[in-house]
Amino acid sequence: MPKAKWYAVRVGRRPGVYATWGEAARQVNGFPGAVHKSFPHPQAAEGWLRSGLRHRPESSDLPVRSNPSKQSVKEEDLDQDVSASRLQRHAHDSTAYAYESPLEDTVKPKAALVDPTLSSQQEEILTRILKGENYFFTGSAGTGKSVLLRAIIRAFKQREEDEKVLEEDNWRRYLSGETNGERSEVPRWKLGVTASTGMAGVNIGGTTVHSWAGIGLGDAPAEKLYQNILRNKMTAKRWKTTGALIIDEISMIDAKLFDKLEYIGRKIRKSTAPFGGLQIILTGDFYQLPPVAKGSASNTSFAFEAESWNRVIPKENMSALTRVFRQKDDGFVKILENMRRGAISQQDVDTLRGLDRTVRYPEGIEPVGLYPQKAEVAAINDKRLEALDSPSQEYVAYDVPGITSQGYALDSIRATDSLNRNTIWPQKLALKVGALVMLVTDGVLVNGSTGVVVDFMTISEALSANIHPVSGSFGSSPDPKVFWPVVEFVPSRFATGRVAKRVLVPQMAVDVLNASGRPEATRHQIPLILAWALTIHKSQGQTLERVKIDLNNIFVEGQTYVAISRAVSLDTLQIMNFSAHKVMAHRKVIEWARPFEEEQKQEEEWDDLMANADFNV
Repeated sequence: MPKAKWYAVRVGRRPGVYATWGEAARQVNGFPGAVHKSFPHPQAAEGWLRSGLRHRPESSDLPVRSNPSKQSVKEEDLDQDVSASRLQRHAHDSTAYAYESPLEDTVKPKAALVDPTLSSQQEEILTRILKGENYFFTGSAGTGKSVLLRAIIRAFKQREEDEKVLEEDNWRRYLSGETNGERSEVPRWKLGVTASTGMAGVNIGGTTVHSWAGIGLGDAPAEKLYQNILRNKMTAKRWKTTGALIIDEISMIDAKLFDKLEYIGRKIRKSTAPFGGLQIILTGDFYQLPPVAKGSASNTSFAFEAESWNRVIPKENMSALTRVFRQKDDGFVKILENMRRGAISQQDVDTLRGLDRTVRYPEGIEPVGLYPQKAEVAAINDKRLEALDSPSQEYVAYDVPGITSQGYALDSIRATDSLNRNTIWPQKLALKVGALVMLVTDGVLVNGSTGVVVDFMTISEALSANIHPVSGSFGSSPDPKVFWPVVEFVPSRFATGRVAKRVLVPQMAVDVLNASGRPEATRHQIPLILAWALTIHKSQGQTLERVKIDLNNIFVEGQTYVAISRAVSLDTLQIMNFSAHKVMAHRKVIEWARPFEEEQKQEEEWDDLMANADFNV
């Protein structure tokens, strides 16, 4: 008989189907009259659950808690980066993927989100990481780095929950005299989730590596940083008791900082192993935006140049994801790969120059404009908004200070500053009917959806007109008396389920987390930004179905590639001021990556050859 791997909870704290006993146990342990049962597959578990709840009207909306490897999704129907971003607000929740709204009385519950299926290459990397290996994975834009990263985070969270249940069981057995109470000092599955920038950290439900490590700007010598950490008990404990550390967007960490972090790990954990035995998981694309150089651009140093890099990440533990999910046109994919390496052909140049034309869309909604400089973006959005002949509605964010990782309350000024630096959500938002906007949160519509403001309504007015609020994380119930924007969004192939053409977009909430994973600051605001113009830097990680790019003021390596790789198709891409010399890749990255990528390519070609070989000949 197959081993049971799914658990149905009919009566408990939260009925549902769970993929791990750890999560199911949390629903039934200590709950009077709990009813639960194990099953070999989810269909049987869900059938048993629903058979006992068939008379309850809400039973059809019961979410299934699952893990991504047990889903059946056609990869060709998903853009992996966008699909992963739907889980952004729930990155710290390993099992509950159904969205819940405080407007339950007025909004119908939405179906549970389905995680994208991992490719065989992604599955192999995940398996090796779960075995405890240090690993670095990279890949061009749209190859599913974000999807794999979130799968890693979910897997660690699930196992951490299981570990907690086992720890509780061991404690009960210790009290009954069955064991001696010994346990590991470092929880294997305790995961630090960090990124090189605050915005990247928010996107994955984590914090900056600087904050997690307690190093401030990281400018001081390594020994000085180590001594400072020793004086902070909470930070020192975090270093000592974390099992694994993720650093996303590693391309923006320079060599000196990487070596400092590695030195601190060895010193504070009292081990000569790399990082003191802390498992290290790195991801990012060195061909994209580089670290900020101190002085001239020639001073740029990358993490792979660090003295400790090869000790931390063995060559065999570096992989480049190769399957592109964002773009389906092989010709476009080839152009992007050439651009990524800074070596485009004359045919590529001719193709890209030919995109300097206006693209007309049937719905009349304009594309998002990408520009290199922040001042240019602000000027364009202000000018376009001012030109609209309609009354303006202004929404000012309500920022709530939280606590630092040291347990100190944050003042309101620092909270607002943190939110402005680490999120794309605006502090002040002026809107008019006719404004082009982009959604910057997730729900039924995905992060990056674009549309036009067509009206302003209260929640009751919108519901009377059969216009429902967009689903998401509201934080606190939106004011029913406020007139919120009604937005007509462009139908997207990346949207989940049936998307209403017009939706109300009320105030929602976004958190900046501290190094302990608790809110450092929370912003309550409408999750929209003006989208006539957006900086290339803030577009990183987005998938844009309609995009217009002006390359006139490109100033750093990787910018042109990052901008153009946001697009899904040449048909919906407009490029202004393109010239071949603006396609730049850093010489150091090219030289470092070439042998590593060529070796991997040869291995993949050999694997394909062996897989297709006829050994009966």
